[in-house]
Amino acid sequence: MLLPSLIWYLILQLFALSGLPLAFSWFRNIPSRGYAFAKVLGLLLSGVLMWWGSILHLWNNTAASALAAAAVVAALGLWRMRGHWQEVRLWWQSQRAFVWVTEGLFAGAFLLWTMVRATQPQLATIGGEKWMEIAFLNAILRSPTMPPHDPWLSGFAISYYYLGYLLLGMLSQVAAIPATLAFNLGNAAWFALAAVGAYSIVNDLLDGKRAGSALLAPVLLLLTGNGAAFLQVLHARGLLPSWFWAWLDIRGLNQPPETATWMTPATFDWWRASRTLHDYAPISTVGNLIDQEVIDEFPAFSFILGDMHPHLLALPFVLLAIALALNLWKRPESPHVEQTPGGFVRQWANKLTSWLPYAVVLGALGFLNTWDFPIYWALIVAVAVLKQWRERRAPDAEANVAGEPQSDARDGAVTHTYTFLDAVWHTLPEAAMLGVASVLCFFPFWLGLRSQAGGLLPNVFNATHLPQFVVMFLPLAVPVIALVLTAGRQAAMKWYEGMGWGVLITVLAFLLALGLGLIAGAPYIAALRQGAPIMGMTIDNDAVIDSLFRRLLNPWTGLLLAAGVMTLAFALLRSEAALTERHLTFPVLLTLLGLGLTLTPEFLFLKDIFSTRMNTIFKFYFQAWILWSLVGAWWLAKTTTGESRRFMAVAQILSIVLVGAGWVYVGYAIPARAQQNEGLYGSAGTLDGAAWLRERQAADWEALAWLNTHISGAPVILEAPGGQYRAYVYEGRVSALTGLPTV
Repeated sequence: MLLPSLIWYLILQLFALSGLPLAFSWFRNIPSRGYAFAKVLGLLLSGVLMWWGSILHLWNNTAASALAAAAVVAALGLWRMRGHWQEVRLWWQSQRAFVWVTEGLFAGAFLLWTMVRATQPQLATIGGEKWMEIAFLNAILRSPTMPPHDPWLSGFAISYYYLGYLLLGMLSQVAAIPATLAFNLGNAAWFALAAVGAYSIVNDLLDGKRAGSALLAPVLLLLTGNGAAFLQVLHARGLLPSWFWAWLDIRGLNQPPETATWMTPATFDWWRASRTLHDYAPISTVGNLIDQEVIDEFPAFSFILGDMHPHLLALPFVLLAIALALNLWKRPESPHVEQTPGGFVRQWANKLTSWLPYAVVLGALGFLNTWDFPIYWALIVAVAVLKQWRERRAPDAEANVAGEPQSDARDGAVTHTYTFLDAVWHTLPEAAMLGVASVLCFFPFWLGLRSQAGGLLPNVFNATHLPQFVVMFLPLAVPVIALVLTAGRQAAMKWYEGMGWGVLITVLAFLLALGLGLIAGAPYIAALRQGAPIMGMTIDNDAVIDSLFRRLLNPWTGLLLAAGVMTLAFALLRSEAALTERHLTFPVLLTLLGLGLTLTPEFLFLKDIFSTRMNTIFKFYFQAWILWSLVGAWWLAKTTTGESRRFMAVAQILSIVLVGAGWVYVGYAIPARAQQNEGLYGSAGTLDGAAWLRERQAADWEALAWLNTHISGAPVILEAPGGQYRAYVYEGRVSALTGLPTV
């Protein structure tokens, strides 16, 4: 276990050397100069370059190609850095402490999570997606060129966002480590990459002045769970009345316990925290509505689960996109200079060059986890709009959204103040260019992508139960609320203004969703009209009416989120300059984006094979957790400086208490998960995800080892597919553990 881990760590450092010069060049506006993202950048750009060469059949998918690509990335970075080495020397003198903390954090996080994975290494888990993931990884390792073949649909290429598996496979090839070992080492590496990325962002938000406080960021992002575990402990001890649990209505906790006892890891349900929310389908059986599953993962759960799924594989690169947005925000302001017609081509060529890093990273997010692409495109465009507005409006001009004419006191002339809407209008071409360039950077992937997504559907029947929402984001709630209140106060807003706008937005959005449901036919309404069964059951008018009443009587989550969105939006429009002066604008943007992501599923969701909002909440809430954990760490670090008012000290103490409640999850879940795997499969104390196979299925192990040793290329095999989410025997074990395509 020690030698493979050391090799893996050294290979990551090799990619860090590859990406460091470009990181230093791209992130010139923030104190860290992108040092913490050198590993992520080197890994990403080397993988993209290798992928393009393989797509064009210029070279094969090999370790040598990966190393050559890393050398090219390093050479490009060194070329960009020519003439700037004095900057590097000065930066090193001022940022040595940051570098040592970053490297210590990376090594410590990698070691910590390597040890955790060694307690639960098995690929065979019921309820996870590891079979698909190891199948994709092995298929990529077997594919001489790109796109890789689909291991579970012979004759076709993988039609999925598979860049994360490509990067993991590239590390596996360079390290000469088998996929079943690389799977767990990759989980530990991504944990460490996310830790240093979060630390770097908050450090740069603090202008590099409180490096120690920025260590809160990886703690909130990766080692804090939601409030469900804390409540599970209280529930097991019988410490709260039965009406409270019925009101909370979290599955598994909505009835009093049979016996009151203190929770132990052996009895702790680590899975339950990812199902804190749930909906009700408008289908009744004996007067009761059908319970509908909703996924609400957060990073600590995802890493403990151990799946290398796209939302987790994209995490370090999401942080890279946020860091790029912060770098853009901190770009020095320059007075706007009108371009002459003759310089139009050069002007747009320069713009395209300056936007290229953003296009590559955003395009990669689309290839890593497509849901993330529009989210962080919107963040970067929002930053660009605000920068445009700040640079072109008069220094002493108040926010003038509509652009009303104003008189010049000197000569009575009427002038036009450069407004926020002007900034939006002038940024639109660049925003469109950024979106198109992001897609073009990876257009072979987009050409081959076939998605189950079928557009947007209105959410007519389900409003998120406010207590469940609070439990989901309990450790992050105080910083978010405090920042909304601070921004509103800065904009001289009364509390009822934001709430009034929230009511208006909530009512209009619900009416729009209801109208779209009636016109376009939301699944349950369409079934009601046609008298057709859904989920094997027929819905009726009583169930629909009951569901609508439940929705109307529980508007509170959408209402409060809409009030927060409107408060922050008005704060930006009315007092953005004051927010910037207090270093609040970028945290406000992150908070606003998180509020928007959690508000959206109250009224809309992406149509998929489930026709529910399960996956929309899963993907959007996960990103909201990332954004709010960064804001929370920044806010806690800021309040320790004594710059805030007295009530902020109380808020800080409350926030720390709630964060402590979130740590209960990790404290119980890690040993609970380890005990569960030991009981099912054995083989703890190793990082090889298939080691248990030698113990429990020796004949299968020998057959798979023979195939991996003697069969080259990708001949088609025939294997019974089995059922979904079942244990080892049912999940295409031969194709998954060899990468050979099956019918």
